[in-house]
Amino acid sequence: MRLVITSVLLQIISSLAVSQINLTVTDAQAFYAPGKSWRYFENTKFNGTVNIGTASSSAQSWSFPTISYTDTVRIDNMLPSSTPYASKFLRATHARRAIQSSGGTTSTYYEFTRITTDSLIELGDVLRLEGGGVDTTVYSFQTHLSVLFPLTYGKSSSYRDSTVMGPGSWYIQRSTTTCDGFGTVSSPFGTFQAVRQKQTTISQTFFGGVSFSADTSVTFSWITKEGYFVDVDPKDKVPVGSSIVASTLSYSSIITTPTGVSREEAIPSSPQLSQNYPNPFNPTTTIEYVMPKSGFARLTVQNVLGQEVASLLNGFQGAGRHSVRFVADGLPSGVYFYRLTTSDHVSIGKMNLVK
Repeated sequence: MRLVITSVLLQIISSLAVSQINLTVTDAQAFYAPGKSWRYFENTKFNGTVNIGTASSSAQSWSFPTISYTDTVRIDNMLPSSTPYASKFLRATHARRAIQSSGGTTSTYYEFTRITTDSLIELGDVLRLEGGGVDTTVYSFQTHLSVLFPLTYGKSSSYRDSTVMGPGSWYIQRSTTTCDGFGTVSSPFGTFQAVRQKQTTISQTFFGGVSFSADTSVTFSWITKEGYFVDVDPKDKVPVGSSIVASTLSYSSIITTPTGVSREEAIPSSPQLSQNYPNPFNPTTTIEYVMPKSGFARLTVQNVLGQEVASLLNGFQGAGRHSVRFVADGLPSGVYFYRLTTSDHVSIGKMNLVK
């Protein structure tokens, strides 16, 4: 009898431990800590079946597959003062940057956030596009409460955004995010305790003060205390049931940096070309490279005969880490070489296309 009681108590304690999952300000501070980096993996053509569970006050388990990714982006946490736009966001306590290069154009995105003792507030963002003789910067100053801490089961928040399109005409979005589940989530990056969030967005268009169209969509996300994310966009805008078809599946994972090594120290003195990922791939992969200084750069793909099959970059490139997505549609399976050429350096990498 004593063994039975002990077993039951252990089950109850285990259940209570899971039910106590919540995300705090301390977790947010760790997630946005300057110097920490993330990798965002996304497949916008997933179209696979996943089990998202249900809205429930009982602990659940979710499992998401390893898939080929059609897009990847590196995200770096920064101090607002180390960005070129600190004077535009004086209340920001944290900033994040993502850089992506494609077709000779480099997109640099900055996001500014303020973390207080009980909330996370989004202050706006900046997008800079460079390349092809164009250098354009777009600012967005839309401040809204993103998270009220602690984030735990049953808590919800709402957000409203409107855009004026003319006299009596505007576009309105209303989003409500509810933390409606908790438990254990398994992804290609490990198994963690997590909370589930459901976001319902209603979009309306008005012309002449009269509603012209309305649309409702639902998305789901899982957040762990360590900062790993899973995001699911259902194929049906308002899905029914726990087993659904997802049009898009994406993950965010932590990039580990060796202790005591700063990001500046990690940048090499000469251009560096990294191994593409995923590899082998079908049909999309991402190529990363580092430019220690600004200057001319050319990135091409060649077959085993030395014939150029794609030109991914050809022009001025700013200093820093960059990534380019390569889509091999129309190319046969086999070995290919990607070549980074600068004014004083050449690097070559090898990759495998498997269809």
